[in-house]
This record gives sequence, C-alpha cells and structure tokens, in this order.
Amino acid sequence: MDRFFELVSDVFGTFGAAFFVPVMIFIVAKFMGVSTRKSINSALLCAVGLTGFNLVIGSYMGVIAPVVTQMVENAGINLPVLDTGWQATAVIAYSTTIGIAFFGIAIAIQIILFFLKWTNVFMPSDLWNNYSFMVWGSMLFLLTGNLWLALLLMVIQNLFILLFSEAMANRWSTYYQYPNCCMTAPHHLEALPFAVIMNVVLNKLRLNRIKLDAQTLQKKFGVMGEPMFIGLFIGALIAIIGYYDSLNQLATWGIVTTAAISTAAVMAVFPKVAGIFASAFQPLPEAYKAKLANNSKQSEGRIWYLSINDAAAYGEPNTLITGILLIPIMLGLSFILPGNRTLPMADLVALPYMVSVFIAVSNGNIVKSLIKGAIWFSFGLIIASQLAPAFTQVALEAGFEIPVVGMYIISFGIMAHPFIAGVFYAFWLGGPVVIVAVIALYFVMHTLFRRNRETIVSFIEKNALT
Repeated sequence: MDRFFELVSDVFGTFGAAFFVPVMIFIVAKFMGVSTRKSINSALLCAVGLTGFNLVIGSYMGVIAPVVTQMVENAGINLPVLDTGWQATAVIAYSTTIGIAFFGIAIAIQIILFFLKWTNVFMPSDLWNNYSFMVWGSMLFLLTGNLWLALLLMVIQNLFILLFSEAMANRWSTYYQYPNCCMTAPHHLEALPFAVIMNVVLNKLRLNRIKLDAQTLQKKFGVMGEPMFIGLFIGALIAIIGYYDSLNQLATWGIVTTAAISTAAVMAVFPKVAGIFASAFQPLPEAYKAKLANNSKQSEGRIWYLSINDAAAYGEPNTLITGILLIPIMLGLSFILPGNRTLPMADLVALPYMVSVFIAVSNGNIVKSLIKGAIWFSFGLIIASQLAPAFTQVALEAGFEIPVVGMYIISFGIMAHPFIAGVFYAFWLGGPVVIVAVIALYFVMHTLFRRNRETIVSFIEKNALT
C-alpha cells in the first residue's frame, strides 16, 4: 500500500497541473457533447495557458523574491518561525501517506457530490490544490494518531470550501472574466465569509467611494495610469524599500530597474496569457446552452462551474497591485503584532494569489482589499505562530530539511488562514461535542444556501458593485 501511495505521489509530482487539468478539461468537454477536435483544442489551450502562467509567475518571482529577502534582512528582526513557502508545503503534503490516501478519497467525493447535485462546482479539474487539505489532515494525524478523525477533518474542510466556492462562483467568474469557472483553492476561499462581511462594513464607512483601482487610475492619469506604468512604479517602490540602505550604489539601481520593468511586464503580458487560458473554456458554456435548448427538462436545471487553478487570477491588475502593496505592509505588521512569532518571507511574493477573494468581492477596490487583507492575514500570522511546532514535526517526518537547528517552519500562504485553521482546532482540541457542532454548522449553512441561493449570490454581487 505504501508503494502505491508513493507511486501516486510520484506520478502527480512528475506531470503536475499542466497535464492533469487539461486531461480533465478534455473529459468534461466530451461529456458536454463538444466535438473531439474542439475538446482537444480546449485541452491544449488550457495546457498552454497554465504553462504560460507558470512561466510568467516563475520568472517574476525569480526577480522579486530576492528583493523581498533583502527587505526582510534589512529589517533586522529575528522571529523564530520561518516562512518557507507554499511549494515546500505542497511537497510535504504529497509526501505523507495519509495525504495521498485523502487525495484519492477527495477525487471520489468531489465527483460524487457534483453528480448528485449536492454542489454545482466541479472541483476535480483543479486536483493540485487538494494538498491544502492534505497538510491539515497530516498534522492532525501526527497530533492525535487517529486516522479516521484526520480523514473526517479533511472531508469537512472540503465540504466548507465547496460551499464557499459555489456562493462565490458567479462573482469570481464575472470579475476575472472566465465564463462558468470558479476557484476552489482552500487557502484563499476560506476567507469568503470575512470578505463579504467586511465589505458591508467598509461600504457603511463609505470606503467604496474611494475609487482606487487600475481602471480609475487609467482614466485619471491617462497613459501613466495604465497597468503597465502602475506596475513600473510599484516594482520600483518595492525594490527601493528593500535596498534603501544601498541606494548610493549603481548595482542597486540596476536591481530597482529590473524589478520595475519585470512588474510592468507581468501587468502587460499576463492578460494576454489569461486570454489564451480563458478561451479554453469557451466551448463548455456553449455546449451546455445547446443541451438546455434540446432538452426541456434540463432547461429548468443547473448552472454549474468548473474549478480552475488560482494562478488564473494572479496577474489581473488590481489583484497584482494589491498583493504587491501588501508585501511591505504584512512584513511591517509581523514586527509589531502581539503574539506573532512568524517571519513572513517566501510566501510574501504569493500575496497576489492570496487576495483574489478580497478583490473579487470588492469588485477591484484596492483600498478595501488592502484593509481586508491586512486584518485577515494578521490573524493568520498569529495562528501560524501557534501551529509552527506541529507543522515542523510533519515536515521532519516527511523528510524536509530544516534550514537552522531549533528553528520552526510554516507556510504563511497555506497555513495562515483563520477559518480553515479554526476547523482544524475544533477537531484537535474541541472534543466530540465541538466536532459535531462544526459538522452541524456546515449542514445548516448548506441548507440555508440551497434554499436562498439566488438571494445570497445576488447579495454578494450587489454588495461588490455598490
């Protein structure tokens, strides 16, 4: 059995999302009645788009990561919990036996729930992000030794995320302009309740009247307000902050220039790659509409959404701007936040991934998204500080090498998320009554959503556009 789990881990690690997601797109397209030629074309466009995302983001991170590292070093603060990044967390999740066991279970559950119409989100098209559940289950198994409790935790977390994804699907699809697509990355989507509630509060405070987004800037400042020029300015600003103590050196201005141009390049290139990726999904809604037209019984039926990778939102101008601006904000907050022991580092460059829910819910309002992100991720830093010993132990058992003896590690991007961490704590420390209460909460929320779907979706949409 261990050999089988190892084989599954190796296969998925070798081929990755750029292979498995297009395969799933081909299967879904054929199921929807799309011709084989169009199905293959969709799958290939999806593969090209995902690869393009990875190339653009990977190249950009190679430029911006040293700038962030320099910013951290210049701060001179020694916090004992080191953020080693989401990539290390993914490797750890796919290296544990219980994690791989859940990987197979998750696929089955997600497919069954979709075809039973328990959810209108087809989640298996983004298999990769299941690792976010897997690492929580691995930690609970380490702490309790209870296999079934750990599996139940991962299932319940998955159910909450499917519910949030369905509630968010129309807003996410509309804002990021991917027809009938949604996002199911657990480490981002778990912030949805907070994002919606805070958006109402911030609207009451009239912050929605502050029109700070890429589109408004472009109208006000003309060519200087275009996303490419905004990226140029923000990239230079981050590099100057990172290298403020060596601005008298020519080499430093070379780094500043590279960071500025690279950020501008992401702003310019990413929408074009996103257009290729989005075109992969065009045949699906068309085929679905054709099916409805040919079947009167289905005409009353469902509108469903295909889960796509969270990288699809990374380079949208307001998302990238907000994420980059949060880098120095979260680093500064980590130094003064009471109870925090975590030094955010590797995952700071992942902040544009992490803010897509806040951006979509506020319809691209940068001011509101910055406030929501700073508050939510501050809670996350404190949680990460508490979870670090258990996470480090799981990492050691998975064969991960700790950079410094006696230091704890964590992933700021994956583990610093209050809602999904709260579910974990309920299963770890809450006892049977609390666990039952959490499970009951899900079913209550699911029932309320099914009965009031249109009202809830319309409220999120209206509140975003206020």
